[in-house]
Amino acid sequence: MKPFSLLSIILLLLSSCNNRSTEDQVREWIAENAISIETVEASSGFEDLKPIGDIIEDARIVSLGEPTHGNREVFQLKHRLLEYLVTEKGFNIFALECPFGEAFDVNRYVVDGIGDPEKALAGIYFWTWDTQEVLELIKWMRSYNANPENKRKVKFYGFDPQDPQRAARVMLEYLKKADPILEKAVRPELGILEFPFSDPRALGRRQWIPKEYDSLSVKKIQKVVQALKDNKETYVGNTSLKEYQLAKQHARQIEIYISDWVGGDYNRDYGQAENIRWTLDYEGEDSKMIVWAHNFHVSNMIIAKKDNEGLDYDDYKCMGFHLKKWYGAQLKIVGLFYNQGEFSALDENIPSAGFKTFNVGSAKEGSLEHTLINANLSNAFLDFSNLPKNGPIYDWFNKPILTRYSWGFYNQSKSEDYYQLHKLSTEFDALLFFDKTTATVPIDKSDYDHAWLFNKKLERPTNLNFEESNLGETPKGWIAWSKFKRLGVTMSTNDDAFSGKKSLKIHRQDGPAYGEIGPNVFQVIDACPYRGKTIRLKAMAKANTTSFGLLHLLIEQNTINQTYVGLPPLFDSLDAFKIQSAEWEQIAIEAYVPESAYSITYSVHLRDFGTVWLDEIAIEIID
Repeated sequence: MKPFSLLSIILLLLSSCNNRSTEDQVREWIAENAISIETVEASSGFEDLKPIGDIIEDARIVSLGEPTHGNREVFQLKHRLLEYLVTEKGFNIFALECPFGEAFDVNRYVVDGIGDPEKALAGIYFWTWDTQEVLELIKWMRSYNANPENKRKVKFYGFDPQDPQRAARVMLEYLKKADPILEKAVRPELGILEFPFSDPRALGRRQWIPKEYDSLSVKKIQKVVQALKDNKETYVGNTSLKEYQLAKQHARQIEIYISDWVGGDYNRDYGQAENIRWTLDYEGEDSKMIVWAHNFHVSNMIIAKKDNEGLDYDDYKCMGFHLKKWYGAQLKIVGLFYNQGEFSALDENIPSAGFKTFNVGSAKEGSLEHTLINANLSNAFLDFSNLPKNGPIYDWFNKPILTRYSWGFYNQSKSEDYYQLHKLSTEFDALLFFDKTTATVPIDKSDYDHAWLFNKKLERPTNLNFEESNLGETPKGWIAWSKFKRLGVTMSTNDDAFSGKKSLKIHRQDGPAYGEIGPNVFQVIDACPYRGKTIRLKAMAKANTTSFGLLHLLIEQNTINQTYVGLPPLFDSLDAFKIQSAEWEQIAIEAYVPESAYSITYSVHLRDFGTVWLDEIAIEIID
């Protein structure tokens, strides 16, 4: 037999290479270029993180994504990366996907040690961050800042424009000082934004009220924004430059919030990007930021116009797209992905199940995670700057690939739906991958026992004079949210009654504010006996507060979508029926109950600090 010639060997090798599938070549490239992450635990040194530091170079922003809002190891590694980027790379801002205004209460603790970190987390509404992992992260930030050797302090910011309460309060309080005539002119339309309502069924979020985004509201907020631009010198003279800058950006939150819901030129992701840009400008040219958000938000992604799960995207641009356009190579985007294991989320299939732990098996074939597992990755980092400039490997990373994801919700019965397409090479600069994860640990799981109980109701009004309850306990038949208790609120039956021996008392001791919350106690009843009739809700009430209490009546249809995705309730008394008298007085609300009504909710709220009492409630049909 004649030996192979050199040419034959070369041709055989080339033929062998050509016969290898794209998947094989991709897996080999991944295996050769991936760098192992030794641990996710904080305070574990930085040796294995240095390759991440190499790709960051002199970047000003590092955006860290996540596949769900509930993977413990993802949260822990972000904490570890925060330590590394702050101590070794000079980063001084941590920005979280949470409300812009309310985040200043967390920053107050992080920078100056004022307040309680658990309460500060409770005050930013997002249940996704109300975890032991995030608590440990902000405690580390406080510890770092408390060390006198660390001259440059790390600050905490939020960048989400979803919640308007704090923004409205800061803006209107500023206008009282800078331009009281303008404040008086815009308050009728914009003042409702200040009141949080804080519905525990929506995990503390307020319902979206039509008055917040009608055409007149848009005109009024645009008038405020324009006045802040035109009258800067005068306003700064009446206040200060810092107050002016903060008030102007809080006003922008309102403009984005309202404009988004009337189909304007703004959207949530653009607002997020704008808040990040403002923060960097506000903190100075040498500021450097770590961003924490979902993979969807951090990615440099455009979703072409199409109907996606009922949402009409008109070339929707994610936050990362805007930031990449503005900052270019100064922005590094790192997507975080996982293959299997546990995560925390709200149960979208069974809302009353509340906050729970889900467990999923290995990602399906054809997904990014499936490919990474076949390349024998476990906990690893992959830098996309090393990708070939052309060929099958380049093509694979440059095409849409399914990646595992969910938000703060999950439906186990539809697990196949929870994949998001990403073009890895253009939407991320690198990725971090975990084979297995466990679930994040909530600070207090009981805070979510009332999640999404929109269709839970009593057959008839119960215990309206509070006599059936024990002193010091939550009244029978009424709902009082445990998270309010974490924030220093007591909601109980007491013996200061208008009639009989007992009444309801809500009390919040004066102290540091955490977010914008309106502690409340409420009852939900079946609307059926009242359909087609006009009702009158009456109650005796009094208050001793720094602002006011509130009696509230809400009539809704049988769907979460009516009040919480922008469609109006059938009736909402909003903030019209205030409780301000120190003596008992009767408050009455009248409303027509349409035939389509499903439930009637009545509640008493406390704005800010102090005490409000309620007694002798009655619901009567008057027509």
